[in-house]
Amino acid sequence: MTRASALWHILLPAAMPAITAGLLLGIGRATAETAALIFTSGHVDRMPESLLDSGRAIAVHIYDLSMNVTGGDKAAYGSALVLVCLIILINTGVMLMSERWRNRRITT
Repeated sequence: MTRASALWHILLPAAMPAITAGLLLGIGRATAETAALIFTSGHVDRMPESLLDSGRAIAVHIYDLSMNVTGGDKAAYGSALVLVCLIILINTGVMLMSERWRNRRITT
C-alpha cells in the first residue's frame, strides 16, 4: 500500500469525524464572536453585491443595530434569534454527524 493510498483509505476516514467537528464548532464559535470581527474585519453598512464583496457578520450586525440605530432594538432581537437558531442548528448537526460516525465505526 502506498503512502497516498494509506492516507486516503485509512488515516483520512479515521480522522474525518474530528476534522468535521472541529470545523463546524469553529464556524459556530466564529459566528458568535463580535469583538474579534469588529477589530479584524470591520463592518460595512451596505449589502454585498457578490460573494467576494465585503460584508458584515451577524454578530456585528446585532451590535450595530443595538448601539448605532435608533429604534433598532426589535431588529437586533430578531437578528439575535436568527444567530441563536443558527448556532443550535450547527451544534445539532455536529452531534448527529458524530453519532452517525460513531455508530458506523462500532458496526465495522
